[in-house]
Amino acid sequence: MEIKILDAVECEVNRRDGNILTPVLSFESSYWVQGPHRKSRKVYQKNIFSFKGKQVWRFYTGLLPRVIAWCEKQGIPVTLKGDEFIIEPQNKPHLDGITFRDDQLKLIDATCEQNRGIISSATGSGKTIMQLGIISRYPDCNFLILAHTVDIVNQTFKKLEQFGFKDIEMFGDGNQAQKPIARIAVATMQTFIKINPNDYADYYDGVLLDESHHLQKMGSTYTKILGKMLSPIRIGFTATKRTTDEAMLVNEGLLGAIIKEVSIQEAADLGILATPKLKFIKAKCSQDIMELRNFQDTYEKIRVGGKLVNGDRIKVGVYTYGISENNLRNRQVIEILKDFIDQGKSTLIFVTHIEHGNLIAEEVYNQFEYKIPFVQGSMPTKEREQVKTQLISGKLKAAITTSVWNEGIDVPNLDCVIIAGGGKSEVQTLQKLGRGLRKTKDKDSVTIVDFLDLSHFHLIRQTGERLATYSEYGFL
Repeated sequence: MEIKILDAVECEVNRRDGNILTPVLSFESSYWVQGPHRKSRKVYQKNIFSFKGKQVWRFYTGLLPRVIAWCEKQGIPVTLKGDEFIIEPQNKPHLDGITFRDDQLKLIDATCEQNRGIISSATGSGKTIMQLGIISRYPDCNFLILAHTVDIVNQTFKKLEQFGFKDIEMFGDGNQAQKPIARIAVATMQTFIKINPNDYADYYDGVLLDESHHLQKMGSTYTKILGKMLSPIRIGFTATKRTTDEAMLVNEGLLGAIIKEVSIQEAADLGILATPKLKFIKAKCSQDIMELRNFQDTYEKIRVGGKLVNGDRIKVGVYTYGISENNLRNRQVIEILKDFIDQGKSTLIFVTHIEHGNLIAEEVYNQFEYKIPFVQGSMPTKEREQVKTQLISGKLKAAITTSVWNEGIDVPNLDCVIIAGGGKSEVQTLQKLGRGLRKTKDKDSVTIVDFLDLSHFHLIRQTGERLATYSEYGFL
């Protein structure tokens, strides 16, 4: 079998060999079919070829090691044509005022040696510092740092300024898409996708993808950008596992295989992170939710953004009565918060829905006249930055937030995290927990408060999922 390496993005084989490679470049997918009484799930195999023509097929270059290993196992000889695209670093990593830890230096060295791949390192372990350390090794190369939120982009841009990087620009947060002109750019994917691919295809020598677990599917925004970008240096940074076979193949294809994994527990054992101390509270509830057991079919959808949508089988009545408008439970949240504030501890409360956050904020003010900001997507970026700055400085002791602050927000002195909104996602649970994991000279542990919602089988299931996540990562 002859495989031609076209560039850092794609490899090419003839159609016959493409058919042979289909098993190693496929994953299980599914779709739903509406029957006369219910929907049924249909499973099928979907492949990850980036192009399938009459004569040639193409696959992502990052999958080349996987393809070669599979061919060797099958006894299929492989001939490679074309060159690997490697850029050698010019300097040792250097940032003014920073002494890199040994574990960071090892990760940076391994990354630069391979030129592509994914660093899976716990939240709070200093991924942004590692990103800038990598860039510092290539003073003559152009780099793009991509992220999915304005908050992460702003935070990274400020770090670039802080460490004296010159010739930098930002796309996002009101900065319109345009032709790249600076050596280093930080951008949201939502803004960068608007730039003409011809203007950036061969402009950047390296692309660094923050929170790379958001690269999930073929045809996504990230896939479209990275599929047009010829950058030889392609590095992803994440603190969470990829959850599907498709996500694994897309990440590996467009970025590369995992270079190194550092779990939260491993980082804590190394003294890098604060030790999470979990506290579980049995949630109180009213009779309203107990009565929902007998008429589940009455509540088949939840309301999001003014529209009724499928709610992962979590009924609007269950969530409303069990969590968001559960006054008994909300009072528990507020009592815990007040206790933390009285102790002088800074606290972040996570909710899932806007209505829940508004109710908690209103009740906090009614009970002890403390005005607590509620950070959400509709809050202007400048205001979100002010809240973060006040939390870091200690002027503000608490804030409520939705998923907008699940990832990438650095508040080193955060003492406590309250998981008030329930949920079952492993990724989101770990990301919320991670907001308080950064260690400082004055903080070596963080308190995580979660609720045991045992009033309804849907909420019991969610509670069980979160407990399973805590157990798997060694927090119980």
